[in-house]
Amino acid sequence: MAKNILKAWKVDNTITTDDKTDKIFQLETTRSTDLELILDRMVGKNPGVLRGTMQLSVDLYNEVVSEAIMNGESVNTGLFRAVAQLKGLAGQAWDPKVNSIYVSLTQGKTLREAIQNTNVEVLGDRPVKFYIGGSSDAATRATDFSATAGEAFTVYGKNILPAGSDPSVGITLTNVSTKAVTKLEDKKIVLAEPSRLILNLPAGLADGEYTLTVTTQYKGSSTEFLKEPRSTSQSIYIGAAPGGGESGGSGEGGGVDPNPLG
Repeated sequence: MAKNILKAWKVDNTITTDDKTDKIFQLETTRSTDLELILDRMVGKNPGVLRGTMQLSVDLYNEVVSEAIMNGESVNTGLFRAVAQLKGLAGQAWDPKVNSIYVSLTQGKTLREAIQNTNVEVLGDRPVKFYIGGSSDAATRATDFSATAGEAFTVYGKNILPAGSDPSVGITLTNVSTKAVTKLEDKKIVLAEPSRLILNLPAGLADGEYTLTVTTQYKGSSTEFLKEPRSTSQSIYIGAAPGGGESGGSGEGGGVDPNPLG
């Protein structure tokens, strides 16, 4: 019996328009897990080791791995393989205005074994016809809900057109760490369709986890609107998402590396 269980809904494939019956699986996300919760679970598995000791070990691990990657080493931790990459066209010298560093992550042996030990439980057709189902980052081509500040970010979904007269209608980004809320100006919404939004993300957004929320009174008709607005949300990451991109099933690689030319 598999140790892990992922739950998934069947939802309309909003990327393909020629086949109205085309569906994809969408993961039922249970929660956002941070380091504090990870440490709680580590203590639960091994209460003989002090939490503070575990915290020090994790902090030291993060420091050593980061230093190795940022000094040109290809790091294989077992959980993932990480290597620094350079982005942007080359001039006479390195120019931080056009050049940047990113880290390419691919799943390691431990994750591949965990995938083999995971079952997917299909919950059926998703009952709510209002959701965010996918994304695409113009800067990196990533489709894992990671985005780049100052670049175009496409959101796919169902009935996500921000429309209506209520003041709350629109698109917001909430920084998970600071709780700061940024509401996108209309001019930042380059394209708005029921199944697709193209957003020009503010350049000043700090790297980290955000909650992207679409609030609308749209219900599928251009003439009829909901009396009360409704919202749907999705966690996104400015900068690289944890795990470094999409995982390619149980294969060796995983993810789509950012476009090195920007």
